[in-house]
Amino acid sequence: MLGIFFLHTAHFFDTGGWHVKNAQQSFLVTGLRGGVIDTWVLPLLFLLSGAGSWYSLRSRKSGQYLIERIKRLLVPLYIVGIFVLLPPQLYFELTTNAGFTGTFWEMFPVYWNQLVSSGFALRSPFFFALFPGHLWFLQYLFLISLVILPLLLYLRSDKGEHLIKKVASLCKHRGGIFLFLIPLAIVRIAFTHLFRAEYYTWDDLLYYAVFFVIGYIMVADKRFTEAVKRHGWICLILWIASFMGVGFFISGLGYPYPGHASFSVRYVLFQIILTISNWSSVVFMLSLGAKYLNFKSKVLTYSNEAVLPFYILHQTIILTVGWYVVRWNMGILPKFLIISTLSFVFIMALYEGLVRHFNPVRFLFGMRPKKRVEKRTGRNKASAEI
Repeated sequence: MLGIFFLHTAHFFDTGGWHVKNAQQSFLVTGLRGGVIDTWVLPLLFLLSGAGSWYSLRSRKSGQYLIERIKRLLVPLYIVGIFVLLPPQLYFELTTNAGFTGTFWEMFPVYWNQLVSSGFALRSPFFFALFPGHLWFLQYLFLISLVILPLLLYLRSDKGEHLIKKVASLCKHRGGIFLFLIPLAIVRIAFTHLFRAEYYTWDDLLYYAVFFVIGYIMVADKRFTEAVKRHGWICLILWIASFMGVGFFISGLGYPYPGHASFSVRYVLFQIILTISNWSSVVFMLSLGAKYLNFKSKVLTYSNEAVLPFYILHQTIILTVGWYVVRWNMGILPKFLIISTLSFVFIMALYEGLVRHFNPVRFLFGMRPKKRVEKRTGRNKASAEI
């Protein structure tokens, strides 16, 4: 999640489009963002979400699992998102990229008209002309959880677990972890060219769904973890090499990133290289976590609970802070440090002051309710879990 945080902070200063831009932009920032963070951070989020679903379905029936997904994903998106966090983002988007000159409150009719008049459409996983901001992730994750639930349940059956063991036995051999490149590359090659020049489309959802399923099965057998740890440094080399290959395609050959081009040999080769970059970077990051974060601590426990509210809040806060800081007369690095520091402080202050300690607000941010502590016979005892 810190990777996502720094990725979005860097968007002020890279050469791509965003809701708010700094006057001075840097190709170096674009390269660092794309090579160091962008390749792994979203695929890893979906992979970890799949791992979480394995544990969730271990203690819940399918109906309970779907109810939990609605509470954890759709409630924050369609209540906190639509009514609180997305309007400021649309205001920044319109003023920066659409020539809007009115005030924030004058923008509201435009926002509500978009919501009310949006019609149903299948061209994107949002179905409606909703401005998603960064909360598209919640919609994607819910749709993936819903559509592939039959597959998830099958993988928990005797036949499914036997299949997982067979895959794990293949992955224990040298290079076996790269078997997962096959389904990932097939999805990219088969679907990306169908949605070229568009964002938040079905090809992205299908690609992330594969990462979700991979994460779901990886926690079912310890041999996957051992394979990840064995291939960590090899994957770092592959990550660097494949990123250079992607850069050659984009800079040297002028290939349109992210590869939304007509089907051709060059298109296929680009998708394969990009998939290698994604998967090798994810395996390397997982190997670091498996080696160096495999312990319990108060910091990790606290962070694990805070991660979803942090994600829900972060982009609106970053944009609000950056809206003012990018106008200051100073270099890119000082602005980056100021925006990231102030934004982090404000996000954590909102989490601690308004979210963490209040069950109604926790519900709106997709969190489980806190256990009540009652004083009985001179001692504090935790009440039964709600």
